[in-house]
Amino acid sequence: MKTICFLVLNIAMALPPCRAQTQVPNAHALDDGLALTPPMGWYPWNTFGQEPQNEKLIRDIVDALVASGMKDAGYSYVGPDEGICFSRGSDGKLTSNLERYPSGLRKLGDGIHRKGLKYALYTDAGTLTCSRAMPGTKDRELEDMQCFAQWRTDYVKIDWCNTEGQDVVRTYTTLHDAQHAAGRPIVHSLCSWGEGEPWKWAASVGHLWRMGTDISNPAGKVDWQLALKIAAENQKLYSWAGPGHWNDPDMLIVGMPGLSEAQNRSLFSFWCMMAAPLIAGNDLRNMSASTVRVLTNPEAIAINQDPLGVQGHIVRTSNPLMVDIWAGKPLFDDSQAVLLFGYGCPSNIFDIKLSEIGFGREKVLFVRDLWRHTTEERAIGPDGTISFQVEPNDVQFLRISKSKDFPLPPVIVADTYLISLRASGASPERLAGTINLTNKGSSDLPPWKVRQDLPAWLSVSVAKNGKTQTVANTVSTSGLKNGLYHAVVRLDNTEPISGKPMSAVYYDIDLDVPQDVGGATK
Repeated sequence: MKTICFLVLNIAMALPPCRAQTQVPNAHALDDGLALTPPMGWYPWNTFGQEPQNEKLIRDIVDALVASGMKDAGYSYVGPDEGICFSRGSDGKLTSNLERYPSGLRKLGDGIHRKGLKYALYTDAGTLTCSRAMPGTKDRELEDMQCFAQWRTDYVKIDWCNTEGQDVVRTYTTLHDAQHAAGRPIVHSLCSWGEGEPWKWAASVGHLWRMGTDISNPAGKVDWQLALKIAAENQKLYSWAGPGHWNDPDMLIVGMPGLSEAQNRSLFSFWCMMAAPLIAGNDLRNMSASTVRVLTNPEAIAINQDPLGVQGHIVRTSNPLMVDIWAGKPLFDDSQAVLLFGYGCPSNIFDIKLSEIGFGREKVLFVRDLWRHTTEERAIGPDGTISFQVEPNDVQFLRISKSKDFPLPPVIVADTYLISLRASGASPERLAGTINLTNKGSSDLPPWKVRQDLPAWLSVSVAKNGKTQTVANTVSTSGLKNGLYHAVVRLDNTEPISGKPMSAVYYDIDLDVPQDVGGATK
């Protein structure tokens, strides 16, 4: 059967101007609406390295991600990271490694989409991947991006190994152009480990970029001090980040062996405060209750997923107490995120000036503790300061507001991203499939907007039922020829409090017409 494909896209929504003096290039997300808040998901490299990545592991992790509540918390991207998942065939095209992934990479992705999750894969910009076990994209950029599109990939991490003689800007730009030509919207995660200072140029060709070294060795070896160093370096780049273009300090090591609960809590708070991608790297099949609580804390995730997309940073380090004050992160409801971290100092009372954390001469403020989930009304002293208790090697993660209310921004969870329909014969008929999108945030959203230049055989409508919106997809088979039909549908929305655009939702519709269909649908 021949395959007939339609790509259904919406008009890109304009992003606000960058808030800092730094001149950031036009964001790639201006075109595709992807990753307007930091991506959330899971990759296997930190815990498993190359082995034992295979189809069973990925499917088991998908099940664990759903069962643990991580999907409902907003984690969505999942898939192999290297994992020897493909090779290059004699025709020059990528082909699935069926020994490790017996269903093939397309069917693996379909299974992930049916769970209401998004499909992540991996490649390299050079001749070979970092392990040298898989082919890179050099001189095959268009063919490889076409293959990722055919596998229905939603997110691709692109390493920078074996790239001798290549220009980093030109290479990643070529990959961006190839992905656009392939026609499928895909989040591009660029991983040059800071080579070429990607924060200065990569916003126009990708959605996130690694700013430095790997955070851990494969097979689960973590280094607390290295993680602190990476966070300290990443926060300096705050002015380059924003909706659709993020500094990436690497995957999370929360929940990996060797870290205490306080260390897990602290690192997760840093990543949330920095508006960093939340890509978990632990073994989701064997998590403690404490790890689950950290990774799924909705109030911490709300700081990370705030629609303003501002990256917080250190505004003052107090010596000799060795306490860092993180601020500079206004939120969508006019509250402010504040983080305090003490580097091994004794427990102490620490004073902060209101001017350091985005306030003026308020007499009273409300302080929300994002880990204890408590709210306190605090009177401000005559000197314009507010005091907090700081414990050694632990974090205070706070949200401070003039209001006692602390709404959560939208976090969208889908029941599926794939609708598969099949005509029953030669008589015309109407077929239907739905996708349910649930907002885990506080506010009701406006109806999702569907681009209406759909293929003639497809119509889409949206109905609201509280915080869940049902997207109804109706297919008319009248007059269709034998073949496989495919469409990618895009939905857009706006966060109602800030008025900022939300990340676009894309989903796939497959229609199998086994024989020519005549007449009008009855």
